[in-house]
Amino acid sequence: MVMKNILGSLAICCLLIFNTALANTVIVKGTVQDANKNPIANKKVLIATDSVNSASGCYITHTVLTNPNGFYIDTLKCLGGDIRKLKIAVENCNGTMLINDPNVTLNNVVESNFVVCVTTSPVPTNCRAIIAINITGKTVKFNSFESTASGPGDSIISRSWFFGDSSSILVGNRVDPSHDYLNAGSYQACLYIKTKAGCESKYCISFNIKDSVPPTTCKAYFSFSVKDSVVNFNSEKSAGANSADTIIRRTWFYMQGNTAIQFGSNVKNPTLVFPKPGTYQVYLSIATKSGCESRYTDSVVIKATTPLPVPTNCRAFFQFKQEQNQVKFNSADAMAGAGDSIINRYWIFGDGSSIQDGNRIDPPHTYTRGGSYTVILYIKTKLGCESKYAVTIQIPNPPCAVQLQFSAERNGTKKVQFNSSLSSAANDSIVSRTWRFGDNTTLTGNQVKPLKEYPIQGAYTACLKVKTANGCEAELCKPVILQDSTNLPQAPNDYIRIVSINPNPVAYRMILTIWSRNNQTDTEVSIYDIYGQLKKTLTKQLIQGNNVLEINTEFLPKGPYYLKVSCKNGKDSRAFYKL
Repeated sequence: MVMKNILGSLAICCLLIFNTALANTVIVKGTVQDANKNPIANKKVLIATDSVNSASGCYITHTVLTNPNGFYIDTLKCLGGDIRKLKIAVENCNGTMLINDPNVTLNNVVESNFVVCVTTSPVPTNCRAIIAINITGKTVKFNSFESTASGPGDSIISRSWFFGDSSSILVGNRVDPSHDYLNAGSYQACLYIKTKAGCESKYCISFNIKDSVPPTTCKAYFSFSVKDSVVNFNSEKSAGANSADTIIRRTWFYMQGNTAIQFGSNVKNPTLVFPKPGTYQVYLSIATKSGCESRYTDSVVIKATTPLPVPTNCRAFFQFKQEQNQVKFNSADAMAGAGDSIINRYWIFGDGSSIQDGNRIDPPHTYTRGGSYTVILYIKTKLGCESKYAVTIQIPNPPCAVQLQFSAERNGTKKVQFNSSLSSAANDSIVSRTWRFGDNTTLTGNQVKPLKEYPIQGAYTACLKVKTANGCEAELCKPVILQDSTNLPQAPNDYIRIVSINPNPVAYRMILTIWSRNNQTDTEVSIYDIYGQLKKTLTKQLIQGNNVLEINTEFLPKGPYYLKVSCKNGKDSRAFYKL
């Protein structure tokens, strides 16, 4: 009996020792509450294994959310070793990170609770975290030497580094850690600092890790000159790693409090107007074609100045010459005071077009519509004087230039497909089409291709009347015949006629129907472009009545054309469009 008790005790001890040594499955749980013990739902909780106190290969990072009761739970599994210690973090209401680092207990269950948004006595806010980096291959050397505490008597007591990959958070107070990235790619690393007085600050920096190792001998540098609050920067002396290594990116920014304000985009020599007097730390970062990166910083001091009074003796003035809707303006007689000069002219032409800025003395302008327009010129001088001059001009309505066309193709016994898509108005637009079909019916609106069904077969006169945005009007009428063409009464000169072109517009081939009064009529069929250039011709002998021909149009470029048929006794033509 005693032996059994001893063996049982040894088994329990061995089991406890085994669980302590090989904690490869750990349950993590806890709550997140505010200072009033109210649960906080949907709060991110970052759970990671401690890289120092866990076996190699057990580097795990998870992110979970709290439920409506502020509770979270997660399971960490490591098949290749044991988990001994964890890092658990929650972001506080002020953006800082609350970090717990519990050990794994014997039962492999870790509970870590957080209280966020705790109201405390005011702490300073003027500390500043800042990072500089130096990349060699896939190793990044971080540097936080320029991070500052809130003031005299204060000091940084904690630095937490987030490297932007799946590695654990580096806590402590390491000023210049190095980190090896396993893969090439884009990363964002962040530094959180906390000072003895309780001030906290965060700074993040983005960078790229490349497979090849870029050179490190490029150099960022700038000089500057200050006049009042205007600073002219010059980065001409920045250089690549060698003569063939060009600078492809310049990033300028200055610090205003804890905020980095970017300016100058990718400009070599930018000019910046600082918002108020003070001392500003300005930074220039460069990147070269070979991947080399460098940063340079310098302090810029802006002193308070008393502004000079703005003069009022400048005068805006212009004259103009007008030809129909084209106007040439001239502001050569606008003037500034003695020792002053006009540096900006702003033209407003009154027709809704864009304002023309810069310093153009004599701009031309074309008005698209007739009417009354007020033209305004604003000027500004080097010393800040401003003046305005306005004139109202009258623009006549432009002459009408409407090209009106429409076709009428039979689409059944009594149906006709009308098409006016080839109608146009130069420098204008058609806003109204009124169709009168010759049977006492009218269609208003702006229909381009109406389909009309007539009540009976017969001869009709169809008319199209259009109106443009500028008020131009035009009308075109054509006969429409709805009966078998072989039974039509023959006019004295009606020896040959184009009955239809199908389809119209045409793509690759057209089916042409030609009516001939006589039998064995030698006929020439020709295609011309709108400039009168012959594009195709062929000769056919027609029989009396309707003749159907197939013509290949694949070779024709897109646009409008005319089809002409002619014999010794007559001719006819019709327009068509090639798609």
